[in-house]
Amino acid sequence: MAENNLEEIKICIQILPDMSEEAQRKAIEENPQNAKSGLNFIEKFGDTVESSRMALIADKKWKPGRTLRVRFLDGDPVVHQKIAQVAQQWSQFGNIKFQFGNDPDAEIRISCKLGAGSWSYIGTDALNIPKNQPTMNYGWLKPDSDNKEYLRVVMHEFGHALGCIHEHQHPQAGIPWNRDAVYRYYMGAPNNWNKQDVDNNIFQLYSKNITQFSHYDPQSIMHYAVPKQLTTGGFEIGWNNYPSATDKQFIAQMYPLPKTGG
Repeated sequence: MAENNLEEIKICIQILPDMSEEAQRKAIEENPQNAKSGLNFIEKFGDTVESSRMALIADKKWKPGRTLRVRFLDGDPVVHQKIAQVAQQWSQFGNIKFQFGNDPDAEIRISCKLGAGSWSYIGTDALNIPKNQPTMNYGWLKPDSDNKEYLRVVMHEFGHALGCIHEHQHPQAGIPWNRDAVYRYYMGAPNNWNKQDVDNNIFQLYSKNITQFSHYDPQSIMHYAVPKQLTTGGFEIGWNNYPSATDKQFIAQMYPLPKTGG
């Protein structure tokens, strides 16, 4: 990663999973499999899950085969079209579909407010958000944004919408952060976070008790770039612009196709 790329690092704002009783009730109504804890899931499927890789919050999965309705609340129609084209690619890897339109009851509602950061609620947590409010935002995509930027950002945010968390916060990540450098960078423009924001979005690791725990994947679409200017020992990870092979395998396991007789 070139030295002059540091100012280009813009990271998705983490939306913590809603662990309230109401959120859990809606998640289980959506998909009864959400009643099972992440640990029980791993005990049942063992190496099948361990061989895959994408951290997914337990209890936040949509029902496999679901068609999720998607509605834009504002923004440029050119941006809308590009987002829709990219997002549909998730359906190639798992039994889940997206229907873009103007349905007032849409499960996923997108705002394109520039400067408001890019973020998405995790999986079924979108069901707890009032229908006139966004469940996802794109804070820097413009009609002339590079196609790779659309691919990276949209696949990442829709990964959150399917229930996935940030890979750099996986409990096995072990990234050798230079904490002072990280604070200096993210507390300045363009992110302008406070110290708590940095802790929550960069340093905090998810407990294995609330994730579908498997091996850390630095190539995951849910992993943001890690420049060596923010680490020690020259450690760095470049931009991931598309789901990794193990991302695809994991989504296929979380949203499986129906079994056919034979």
